[in-house]
Amino acid sequence: MKTLVLLSSYNGERFLREQLDSLLSQTLDGMEILVQDDGSTDATASILEEYADRGSLRWYSGENLGSSRSFWRLLMDCGDTDYYAFCDQDDVWDADKLEIAAAALEKLDAGIPALYCGDVRVTDAGLHVTAKHMVRSEPADFPHALIRNLSPGCTYVFNRAAKELLCRFYAERLGIELCDWTAYQIIACFGRIIFDSEPHMSYRQHSGNVIGAADKSVKARLQKVRSFWNGSKRNSRSRQALRLERAYGDVMSPDNRELTALYAHYRENKAVKTKLLKEQRNLNGKDRFLFRMAILLNRL
Repeated sequence: MKTLVLLSSYNGERFLREQLDSLLSQTLDGMEILVQDDGSTDATASILEEYADRGSLRWYSGENLGSSRSFWRLLMDCGDTDYYAFCDQDDVWDADKLEIAAAALEKLDAGIPALYCGDVRVTDAGLHVTAKHMVRSEPADFPHALIRNLSPGCTYVFNRAAKELLCRFYAERLGIELCDWTAYQIIACFGRIIFDSEPHMSYRQHSGNVIGAADKSVKARLQKVRSFWNGSKRNSRSRQALRLERAYGDVMSPDNRELTALYAHYRENKAVKTKLLKEQRNLNGKDRFLFRMAILLNRL
């Protein structure tokens, strides 16, 4: 059983060594590391070459694609193995992270696309714990996946069947935006999600994070509400649904195809919008209000 860790690096000299050392301390046998450097201008390449000389990893340098597209490119180029894991350059993994994930995936039929994901310990730049958990409790299923991602992509470990499914989406060239959320949606639609509520890694938060942990201050909450209506994520759920429909609609189950179509086309007429409003019935009170308002105002 082999597991390939996929890491996209970019100007990561500050924290990269700690992360690589935590990967090399994994208790799971048969682990390999593949790194694509996304055009770093600091000492990242030197660090990667040092670890490569020790036989610890393979790496190559590419054009600056941005974090999301770098991970997709890694996935397309990496070849076949048993399991794959996404990895950020600035976190620190517990020694048993991969072993626990692989043990959970081993219990499932290898022919079924399966994704293991989980909670994280949130830390500051110095790895001092600021929150023992980050992920909210909700079902790990496709209807909820259309609304939001359950956990960070750096916790993801998935099997070969899932990898093949994801690569079909990339080949469609439909405009990938959020690598982890897209992967989560696709696998939730066609396979199995295993969620581990016990954290097995430290999720480091610092000024250079691409996407950070949830800030629970009043100011941050107000900012998130404002950005929900007016920010760069406007209509992102409907755009995601439209991409899924174009790439996978012909092979989705009837129920998943119908639900995806509601998100993708809810603006087109009142009947579709009414059906989608009813689909929010399983959300909690606060979320149900926000999402219903977003639907009514065509901002989902």
